[in-house]
Amino acid sequence: IRMTFIGRADVEWTETESRGKAKVTIFYIAGETYFNHEITIYGAGRNAGDDEQITLQSGTHKFPFKFQLPDTPMPCPFEGTMGHIRYVARAVIDRPWKFDHSTKRAFSMSGVPHDLNNVQEPLSRVYCEDEKTVCCLCCATGPIAVSCNTDKRAYVPGETIFISAILNNSSNRSVHTLEAELIQSVTYFARREGVGALSYRSTSHVITSVKSEGCGAYSTVNWTQKPLIIPAVPPNEIEGCNFIRTQYYVKVTADVASTPFDVDLMMEIVIGTVPVEGSFLNHPTLTTTQSSADAPRKTSKAPSYEAASHGVRRITDPEDNEYTFGQTDYTPFYTFLWIYTAVDASKTRNIRDVSYAVRERETS
Repeated sequence: IRMTFIGRADVEWTETESRGKAKVTIFYIAGETYFNHEITIYGAGRNAGDDEQITLQSGTHKFPFKFQLPDTPMPCPFEGTMGHIRYVARAVIDRPWKFDHSTKRAFSMSGVPHDLNNVQEPLSRVYCEDEKTVCCLCCATGPIAVSCNTDKRAYVPGETIFISAILNNSSNRSVHTLEAELIQSVTYFARREGVGALSYRSTSHVITSVKSEGCGAYSTVNWTQKPLIIPAVPPNEIEGCNFIRTQYYVKVTADVASTPFDVDLMMEIVIGTVPVEGSFLNHPTLTTTQSSADAPRKTSKAPSYEAASHGVRRITDPEDNEYTFGQTDYTPFYTFLWIYTAVDASKTRNIRDVSYAVRERETS
């Protein structure tokens, strides 16, 4: 009986090319190994001769084991559409002249810390504005203008992004909704057929969102510190991995009625694992009766770990077959900071609503 411990990143996607009348599928692949170690926990080992084979009596048996992780920087786990960073422990029952049985379980690593104290101007607000005129020249009435900002630039999972926005509708069309979304953008790097220069593919998806009703013609909407809680997600860049890169944006959209020309604004933020020193002083969640001088220096627990917001993923590896058992459903865990600052009662309801929405999405 042996065990293998594997930490590895893999990226793969395909593209179709035309060669004459034929269509050819081109594979883009890349990968790197962080560790690959095998130990024998019972028996003489993989290379044992026939005279060294043993018989394990029927019943339940327990075999202790240990594996020292390498003392080198390694990235946190990640499960994406075109690649993953995965850490797996696999146990194999080596049965002579029969199919081996194996079982596996994936586990999470905290990864290389992403210290927000090293980010340039982490407490500065991110600001963006734009406007659109949605009518033709013969019937133009006025633009739909949106300006917005976040309360700062750098966050850790568990914190709340507070978004302020002003929607000024000077047109004769109504605006259905004003919505803010936290978007994760992932860039994958790989080589054509595994050789040559690196190519890349990018994907993006919405992590969580908050919205409100828009307004009618010639009206305005004001957001003041609209809360958007950051669930458990991997940090920016995923340091330690050369083939997968993550970035985060807050997208604010004014959905204009009867036209595809919405007003979209993108604000890039940074998500890390180590919060900015003193970043919770003057935090919007402090009560108005509590001055920043009275606020505690640290207003959060020590980091814990929470399941990734995308929920459970079915994982398969090249070694898997019909005799592979164990935990094939897996959810990475990420650093998460539970904020316990005193909260303004008028904002508590909104924050809870968003929190419940995130939990429901994870469950579904």
